[in-house]
Amino acid sequence: MLALNDFSFEFAGRYLYRKATWHIKPNEKIGLVGLNGTGKSTLLRLISGEYELREGSLSKANNMKLGYLNQDLLSVVYDESVRDVVLSGREDLVQIDQEIHRLLEEIEVNYDDKRLNRLSELQEQFGHLGGYDWQSQGDKILEGLGFPTEWLTRPLKELSGGWRMRALLGKLLLMAPDLLLLDEPTNHLDLPTIEWLENYLVEYQGTYVIVSHDKYFLDKTVNRIAEVAHQQLFHYKGNFTQFLEQKEERDALLERQFANQQDYIRQQMRFIQRFRSKASKATAVQSRVKQLEKLDRIELKDNENREFDIKFNIRIKPGKVVTDILEVSKSYGDMSILRNGSAQVLRGDKIALIGANGKGKSTLLRMIAGSEPYDGKIDLGWNVETAFFAQHQLESLNLKSDLLNEIGTVSAEYTEKDLRTVLGCFLFTGEEVFKKVKVLSGGEKSRLALAKTLITQSNFLLLDEPTNHLDMFSAAVLAESLDNYEGSLLFVSHDRTFISRVANKIWWIENGQLREYPGTYDEYNEWIATRPAAPVVVEEKPKAVVESKSAVTSVKTGVSKNQIQRWETQMKELQEKIDQFDLRRTQLEESMVSPEVVSKSDELLILTAEHVKLLSETSKLQKEYDDILEQWMENHE
Repeated sequence: MLALNDFSFEFAGRYLYRKATWHIKPNEKIGLVGLNGTGKSTLLRLISGEYELREGSLSKANNMKLGYLNQDLLSVVYDESVRDVVLSGREDLVQIDQEIHRLLEEIEVNYDDKRLNRLSELQEQFGHLGGYDWQSQGDKILEGLGFPTEWLTRPLKELSGGWRMRALLGKLLLMAPDLLLLDEPTNHLDLPTIEWLENYLVEYQGTYVIVSHDKYFLDKTVNRIAEVAHQQLFHYKGNFTQFLEQKEERDALLERQFANQQDYIRQQMRFIQRFRSKASKATAVQSRVKQLEKLDRIELKDNENREFDIKFNIRIKPGKVVTDILEVSKSYGDMSILRNGSAQVLRGDKIALIGANGKGKSTLLRMIAGSEPYDGKIDLGWNVETAFFAQHQLESLNLKSDLLNEIGTVSAEYTEKDLRTVLGCFLFTGEEVFKKVKVLSGGEKSRLALAKTLITQSNFLLLDEPTNHLDMFSAAVLAESLDNYEGSLLFVSHDRTFISRVANKIWWIENGQLREYPGTYDEYNEWIATRPAAPVVVEEKPKAVVESKSAVTSVKTGVSKNQIQRWETQMKELQEKIDQFDLRRTQLEESMVSPEVVSKSDELLILTAEHVKLLSETSKLQKEYDDILEQWMENHE
């Protein structure tokens, strides 16, 4: 399917790859892993053609369709709606659909057999390519990615970067390319959406390569691992957990082979040194010299994993109750985030606050930190010292300072070695510690702000997505350090590996209530799988469309209740007609692509004509419905 042979690639004055090889076969589900800076994203850019390969060869299967998701797409501006951007993943259907609509408009004015025949051909082709399921598939993908229905018609450029990236991921999933390249696809997703994407990829029929630091995600979605290390690619069968086991076995075997070979070399060298000057042994000595020259020497590469031993201390021990949340409520306009929520953080608690985006997780952290207003009471306990990490804290960094001096402003108790160790954990090594803060990227500033937060010696940490800009190794070091941390911790994260290693309690917000599970994340998952579905609490609020005459209505001055009810009755009747037309249209579309009808041109023309008429009538009904709905909404509250 794709082959990279003996390729080398130099970037910014250093080689990321030297004489490496990688063959990707059909239906492989590959996780591409390695430390930050080893060239994973660069490799995807080489495969996609964004970067030019100058050493070695790259060959692809003829007509291979390739899709590539990368973080640079965030800078692209889309004027189209969310739905249209996703549907554009099928360019073939977009073009056919546009031509069909153009012909429909022409037929309404100038009806003739030529146009009708062409329309019939296009509709047959459209159905054969899956066009009649195209929009529903796009909407299902958008629903799975967490998009509210009312957002689908909004211009994509109006949404935040995270939501734009979700839409572009949806476009690629609908496109269903032969080879799908995904660079950190879970970066902007919440837990429910990550789980949906996992299940989607498990059923995906094509081949894909995923760069990810999410162990859970890789374990669920891949059957092969390609590891980037030492300017090479090492290939393993199985998921990420199996890769770690195989890598450990491979390294141990290599060390044994290296030790055995070194013993052999030493023995031969002793023989050579001992008998070099004896003429009777000259032939034997020469033979052993040649054997050593021909020997394929085993090399042990230095382990690329960095070793850090960092400990986040506390300055003072707090009381038993760290935080008491009492009958707290929070709303944004009509949207209620929390209603009379109560909970306690006790000394030693390491609590993960999980759930879908928009449920109020980050809001709750800000409320506890004192930077967000609320109703109710939140009391900090005796001797509690709080440190809060969130993205907005990047603004507090001194742009003129270098990294070492900036992190050194937290406390004079740390030595330069201590500070360098902490910076190293957060991916700042060597001379990088002398870089100015102003030249850092957003992700680098986030890592620096997190490092500053963690060494404050506070006994209660509030952390909002602490692993967002860390690689797998750094996240593991952070998890181990927080696991040994003697203070208390409340954190928001979608990194399930991190959550499972750190949390001893799980919080989530459900139907406006703050819930707690008193155990680890793995135990919580086992419990949630057997837990009966919680009842959904629906807040009382005005409905967009009233479905029955008995519904309570509130009418603005100047319009009678009878008029409101007439509009409601009309909308109900129109919706019933639209539903009937939609059902008949679906039946027609199924018939028009069936082999029995396709072979009978006369019957196909009759069905096509009826289909054209239905589309036109449905459009008129929908416009009438929208006009009435607009009046209803203007005069109803």
